[in-house]
Amino acid sequence: MTQAYQATQEEMTRAKWPHEIFLINLVFNHILVFASTFGVFSTFPLMVMIVPLTSFIITGYIWFKAKQVVNGNDTAFIKAHWVVANKRNTHFMWLLTIACVVIGGGFWLSKIMGWSKIATIALLGGVGLLPFMVSLLVLIVLGNDSMYQARHHKFPRGSTPASETAS
Repeated sequence: MTQAYQATQEEMTRAKWPHEIFLINLVFNHILVFASTFGVFSTFPLMVMIVPLTSFIITGYIWFKAKQVVNGNDTAFIKAHWVVANKRNTHFMWLLTIACVVIGGGFWLSKIMGWSKIATIALLGGVGLLPFMVSLLVLIVLGNDSMYQARHHKFPRGSTPASETAS
């Protein structure tokens, strides 16, 4: 159960910010930009690299900013939301790294072994992209839930509010 907190409008805005950035990365970058760059893959194959590069920049920003907020003098409400967003962000960064290694290694292996284009795409889609996309959808749902909690003055699930929430 989440714990209610009387947050000001500024606190709610600052608590929503990490979740908004995280969701922009997931929805806009990994779904919309990926779909548009994958459409031109045969003509511009390196264009798909925009997605993971942008994602690593965004996840790096969230990680860096979360460290600043946690060590700063913000309220426990804001800190808790940044901590939860950073935890999910770290999981996503590992997930993205593993997917990039699997897909990059798969393309390299397919070139060496002379696999057909269809077999390569089917194998990499099933082994590399499908688990990634399922995890992406779960993270989108969790991010939306965190946004709801921030808007409704609630600490994120799993966080323990500091003593300042009792006042």
